[in-house]
Amino acid sequence: MKTLNRLCRLLGVRGTALRRSAPPGVYRLMIACVLALALNTPLNPDATGAQPARGAADQRASTLAIATPVSTATPVTSQAPSMPTSGLERAVVKSVVDGDTLDVALKGRTRRVRLIGVDTPETTHPSRPVECFGREAARFLAELVNGQTVFLESDPSQGDRDRYNRLLRFVWLPDGRLVNYEIIAQGYGFEYTFSVPYAYQEQFKAAQRAAREAQAGLWAPEACNGERMPATATPPLAAAPTTGGSQALPPSYNGCRTDRNAASAPNAPVAIVRIDKRAETVTLRNVSSEPINLDGWIMCSFKGSQIHQGIGGTLAPGETRGFTHTGGASIWNDRETDPGGLYDPQGRLVSYWPDR
Repeated sequence: MKTLNRLCRLLGVRGTALRRSAPPGVYRLMIACVLALALNTPLNPDATGAQPARGAADQRASTLAIATPVSTATPVTSQAPSMPTSGLERAVVKSVVDGDTLDVALKGRTRRVRLIGVDTPETTHPSRPVECFGREAARFLAELVNGQTVFLESDPSQGDRDRYNRLLRFVWLPDGRLVNYEIIAQGYGFEYTFSVPYAYQEQFKAAQRAAREAQAGLWAPEACNGERMPATATPPLAAAPTTGGSQALPPSYNGCRTDRNAASAPNAPVAIVRIDKRAETVTLRNVSSEPINLDGWIMCSFKGSQIHQGIGGTLAPGETRGFTHTGGASIWNDRETDPGGLYDPQGRLVSYWPDR
């Protein structure tokens, strides 16, 4: 081998290109030199510090590993609050006003409760139309709590009552679920901070992010796409009245006593816009595209189970008109909340006024 190496050096072979112009014998000797050099090349990287060549598959794998970083992002999730073990008041839900307000029996009295940290689309606001997913939110709350024993939790940071004298509370179900949180998590309402942070604000905000990402409820593009808008701006989810006397709700008039359908009142084709209890005047608006004949319709004061006389005549499409009570003695209670309800001649609840 030493002799062959010396010959190779004499021929000038250093692993470079073979010289095809050399005579056949010399050319064969040059090939032998190249083979000899190849056989003498050390393969052990520890011996020379050189790294072994990698195959094409290894090189591609290495390139992919560098070009495609591992994602560390996690999907948005929310952790529901845990029910406190003390400091709760027991109450029984009597009725649902709308998606974030309810009436409860508490210590022998009926109290109105406004849920802390959540705001649902409007269904009974005196100056706003019914909003997208408002009816669904009210129906969801009614199915969740109507007739249930619940547990009320106050939050000192929010005060005891709002400017409408409603109790401000978190409402817990016996199974440990927080109603305020469930409304947001299932896409029936928005997280709402009135002034200062409340006890479960972070969990509520996380629930809203998760609902929005999942396009749940009002966040769905085919529903409201997370925007407040009139309910008529989106396809109706249930049958809606189109003319006077045509209602999706079954008859429920029972002598002007509190109505079980209050939370589901469609507020159409006629909506209660305002009740001036001192002036004994009810203002109604035709929100449909057709004239509505109000003869035979009934306007109720639920507080005293009394009928507001003087409702009648025809409302043109889009017309708003006030109707003053003509029955003599006053029927609307000026000192306490006094909800009102409007019924068609078939006894179906058309519009509800929560008197908040």
